[in-house]
Amino acid sequence: MAAAAIQMAVALVVILAAIFAAYWVLRRFGPRLGIGPAGRGNMLRLMAHLAVGPRKSLMVVRFMDKDLVIGVTDHTITLLTEGNADHGSENDFAATLAQKTRPDGNNAP
Repeated sequence: MAAAAIQMAVALVVILAAIFAAYWVLRRFGPRLGIGPAGRGNMLRLMAHLAVGPRKSLMVVRFMDKDLVIGVTDHTITLLTEGNADHGSENDFAATLAQKTRPDGNNAP
């Protein structure tokens, strides 16, 4: 009876080790192989999120080479503005929103 318990415990340890090894390999090499969220070519990324009320929010979403500012409610998603993505630095959400929504149309900070 003891030999069967030891054999079962060893099999469980081997299975758990295989699961953790597979997890490590996917975390380490998954993006290079196109597996997982980082491996999708970053075509769609949530850059920032700001809640402005209950079940209402503003989001900056990067899709391909565009930054899209969208308003999201329970029933609708509305495109507010879009601009070219600045890949050199991550822009502050408030600064981007203020820049894109100026009434004078001037995009200078």
